[in-house]
Amino acid sequence: MNTDGSHTFGKILQDARETKNLSLGQAAKLLGVPKTSLWRWENNETKVDAQRLVDIAAAYGLSVSAIFEGKIMTAPTQTDFDRLGIVVEHIEGIIQNLNARPKPQAVRTAVVEVLRLETSRVLETKGSTFDPSRYNGLVEGIFGTSS
Repeated sequence: MNTDGSHTFGKILQDARETKNLSLGQAAKLLGVPKTSLWRWENNETKVDAQRLVDIAAAYGLSVSAIFEGKIMTAPTQTDFDRLGIVVEHIEGIIQNLNARPKPQAVRTAVVEVLRLETSRVLETKGSTFDPSRYNGLVEGIFGTSS
């Protein structure tokens, strides 16, 4: 665990909480602890026991090792997996209408790019729906085809 001052264990816990867009009070309620306890953990005034660390990781959607390493990346949610499935199904539909199946690397690129672009768009545009068909032209370009 990096403890150079900027990445103390408490700071890593705080970053993890903020990554989930939780206030101190919201996170404390989620964890079933007083807000002052969470504040003390985040400010390195008290230690977190092992079981509580497991609870924090689960509540924040992280692995315990991610917290220790300071690699605060959220775990994929069911929504993320559902969206991946939607993109794969959509791109497979495009592939079925082609004369020749594209190379696996092209399919991978198409799936990754459409998922990345559409997820970003949905997150940035309040009230929008997830729709990978917005990127049919991109997919056709990746596959070297055109309508």
